[in-house]
Amino acid sequence: MEKRYQVFISSTFADLKDERQAVLRAVLELDQMPAGMELFPAADDSAWQLIKDVIDASDYYVVIIGGRYGSLDETGLGYTEKEYEYATSAKKPVIPLLHEKPDNLPRDKTETEEATWKKLQAFRAKVEKRHTCVYWKTAEELKAKVIVGLTAAMKRHPTVGWVRADQVPAEATIAEVLALRNRVVQLETEVAAARVTPPVGTEALAQGDDMFEISMSFEARPPGSFGEWTGFTTHFRLTWNEIFAAVAPTMIGEASDSDLTRALVGCFNKRARDVLPTYEDLKGRQLGNFGFRDDQIETCIVQIRALGLISESVRQRSVKDTKTYWSLTPYGDYLMTQLRAIRRTPTEPAKRQWDATERSSDGDRET
Repeated sequence: MEKRYQVFISSTFADLKDERQAVLRAVLELDQMPAGMELFPAADDSAWQLIKDVIDASDYYVVIIGGRYGSLDETGLGYTEKEYEYATSAKKPVIPLLHEKPDNLPRDKTETEEATWKKLQAFRAKVEKRHTCVYWKTAEELKAKVIVGLTAAMKRHPTVGWVRADQVPAEATIAEVLALRNRVVQLETEVAAARVTPPVGTEALAQGDDMFEISMSFEARPPGSFGEWTGFTTHFRLTWNEIFAAVAPTMIGEASDSDLTRALVGCFNKRARDVLPTYEDLKGRQLGNFGFRDDQIETCIVQIRALGLISESVRQRSVKDTKTYWSLTPYGDYLMTQLRAIRRTPTEPAKRQWDATERSSDGDRET
């Protein structure tokens, strides 16, 4: 939505007519809204309340100080200074514009009474102490400095501003936005949960520490390189977590069907080489030519897919590439890190401290 800012212009009037017009034009050229009460006879409480209301409704406060202090209220405070004090108490960003040398101004644009002149000097000193002031000598110079100062203030201190009524969302639209925002939060929560939990409906499927039996064929021969190979068939078992942990790193980016098949065969081979040498009739023999049934490898791929651990990659490829590619799902990535990440082990000093604590605890129990 396009936003505009209201700028309150505060100054004495009779001596700064040209300067006020220059500031007003500067505000309009910035496509902002000028406001000011210089023509309003601020002589009673209701008038002062109106001035405060306009300042409250403004986004920025511009004060122009020349060579006159201006008309006074019933307490002897000038109305320009009174507006300035109210604007600062209301925390409005202030753009102070002070004449560079008020002593050199013509007589009709300066104070002639010493008491009022001192009030003006005190007012200038207070503004200079509180703010980084901008100094000007002519109306045209003032206009240019207002543009620079106001632009900087809008950048450093953006405020609420104003928009056209037809750009403000209707109540129904706001309600829809809030409903959509709540729905987004709900979906984000569901997505976060889905990253660390299995998909709904997989409870009845074999998984985790459930076993999968693998049949295999292989050959063995006596030690040395000249014995005859003898064929065998056997089977062994792996848990689904062991199978997935072995092949998951292959799909951290993505893996083709053939890559995933090789990873599964490699997992089976490793287990076979660990298990078979423990068989009494195979001890010391050379083992080789391991073979696994294709349907078992296909079953493994289907199962880990059904468990929501992997999915078919949707990355765009050449029309000539007809391979199937697999990648980890968020849940698959989470489970992989749980299964494969290395846990911390206590450092030696910590381990000694732990052992000492255990011995102390044992002694306490014996007592």
